[in-house]
Amino acid sequence: MNELRERTLIDLFKALDGIYGANYECKYYPCHFSRQDCTFCYCPFYPCLLYDLGGELVLSSHGEYVWSCKGCRWIHEKENVENVIFVLGRYPKQRLVEEGWWFFNKILQELFYGEVYGEELENCYNLMPAVLRNKECEEVDSVEFLAVKVFDFEILDVRRIRSIDEAEDEVVIPLKEGREIYGIDAKGRRVMCKL
Repeated sequence: MNELRERTLIDLFKALDGIYGANYECKYYPCHFSRQDCTFCYCPFYPCLLYDLGGELVLSSHGEYVWSCKGCRWIHEKENVENVIFVLGRYPKQRLVEEGWWFFNKILQELFYGEVYGEELENCYNLMPAVLRNKECEEVDSVEFLAVKVFDFEILDVRRIRSIDEAEDEVVIPLKEGREIYGIDAKGRRVMCKL
């Protein structure tokens, strides 16, 4: 298990045991916004790959892709923290240790969107139906989108593709350029949507 995931589970288990809230002693407090809830300093849904929460793919100083949560407030809002604790508290801790990224992402989709919109396909997990839903979109001739290789809650690789069939056991998400995202919607149309 990687170090980040281990710290995430420690935060999660503390919350499930009733230890949660703002951490005024943290030298970074507040790292996202004033009066934030710090229960999940390390988010149990990382990397969520959902632009709607304010995150995005960035290149680290080491030249590796990471999911930046800098713009995410969702996991630090008290009501959301309470919902996450309630939902994840229904599962045995051992299961939370053993489950993979897809399990947590589906729970996040249910919490944030009200249901799971991502699709398990033969060759990939397609998150575009979740990310593109309810967006102002226009059909375009050609698009590229991203195939993200996630293993053990780490992003191992990111590549641009033009067809979902090109994905190989990856998570497929729209390509983000500024405030626009590009992908294939639930109707199979190639679209550009505004965030």
